[in-house]
Amino acid sequence: MNMRLPPLYKTLLMLALVFGPFFWLMFTQDGMRRTDLVVATLFGKEPFDVAIDQLHGDLTEQHFRNTFSDLDLQCRQGSNPFGDRLCAARIGSFNQIPSESVVLFFSGDALRAVKVVYRPGYHDLLLRWLKNRVREATGAPAVANQTDPQGVESWTVDDGVLFAKATALEDTDEPALLWLSNAVVHGRGASGG
Repeated sequence: MNMRLPPLYKTLLMLALVFGPFFWLMFTQDGMRRTDLVVATLFGKEPFDVAIDQLHGDLTEQHFRNTFSDLDLQCRQGSNPFGDRLCAARIGSFNQIPSESVVLFFSGDALRAVKVVYRPGYHDLLLRWLKNRVREATGAPAVANQTDPQGVESWTVDDGVLFAKATALEDTDEPALLWLSNAVVHGRGASGG
C-alpha cells in the first residue's frame, strides 16, 4: 500500500497552512478585531475594560486612576454638559472591541457620565455585546427603553441609562456608547447634588 501523499495535495495543504491564517486575520471580522487589538497594544494604547452597566455616580477620578493606572488620563476643569470636570484618554479597546477614546465627566468628585468612542467597523459587535451585557446584568432580555427618531436606543441599568445608536451608522454619526448616571438623568448632573 502506497502511503505517499500526491504532490498536488501537499502543495494545496502548504498553501492552506500559509494563507489560511492570513485570510482569517484580514478578511473575517473576528480576525480583523484581533489584529486591531494587537496593533493597538503594539502602539501603546491601553484597554479600558469596565462593566459599563455597573458604573455608578459614587466613582471618583482617583478610582479610575487606580484601576487603570496605565491609562494616560488628561483632565481639565470647566463646565461641560454633565458637570464641571472631565478626563479623557486615548484607548486601544473597550472590552475587547477596538476603540479610540474614553471621556469621563465629573461633577465635583462624582462620576456623572462616560463616553466611549469605538471604531465604526465594530458597531454591530458593540451592539451585540451591549445587549448581552444588559441581559446578563438584569436577567431580562435587553429590550431598549425607547428609540428616538435618529435610531438611538436607551437601556436602564443599575445607576443610570446607556445610549447607543441601534441602527446602521451614517457617515455623520459618531460611533459612541454613552452612560449617564441617574443624577444626570434626573437633572442633578452639573450641581453634584
